[in-house]
Amino acid sequence: MTATLLETPRTTIAPATGPLSRVAADTRYVLTGFPLALAGLTLCMTGFVAGVSLVVVWVGVPLMIAAMTLSRAFAGMERARIAAVLSEAGPVRQPRYRGGLTDPQAWRDLAHASLRIVPSTAAFSVVVTWWAGVLGGLSWALWGWALPDGEGAQGLPELLGLGDAYLTAVAFYLVAALLFAVTLPVAVHGAARFEARFAQALLSPAALPEA
Repeated sequence: MTATLLETPRTTIAPATGPLSRVAADTRYVLTGFPLALAGLTLCMTGFVAGVSLVVVWVGVPLMIAAMTLSRAFAGMERARIAAVLSEAGPVRQPRYRGGLTDPQAWRDLAHASLRIVPSTAAFSVVVTWWAGVLGGLSWALWGWALPDGEGAQGLPELLGLGDAYLTAVAFYLVAALLFAVTLPVAVHGAARFEARFAQALLSPAALPEA
């Protein structure tokens, strides 16, 4: 027997409006998405693979269904989260689930839980790199003096032929921090949209034929 779950309203995260709010929302989306991706990959795929390996025993199919149910929960969270990034598209509607292993959307949810670690890792790397460039460059004058300065220890300014003067290094890292800061909104938003578009492609019911 096949059960149908009707679409129900879901709580979504409101899109940011101002530039600073936009950067904060994109950063929050990416940084929280990475641990969610790790959890989804670990829990959903572990349960599903265990179910496949035990499919000849009676516990195999229930394990597979449990893993797909868990992936549905991760998908529901992601549908609510991507509205804050893809504001022009609006919230992704909750699809109709027909239940069981024959539901196409359930398989797409499982695929998202299994594969989202790829775009999430890429987006996480970009966001962490840009924020490290901004914060590290701005604060370098406070801690740069503590770095090893023995024979063979060369900083980036010295490697670029700018000399080894401390004030030169401070100025260099301040300029680098400003460059990272100017490009931060574009880099962070691009990373967030990349991750959110991947989720939208797999989790949007618009891509599925109507039942």
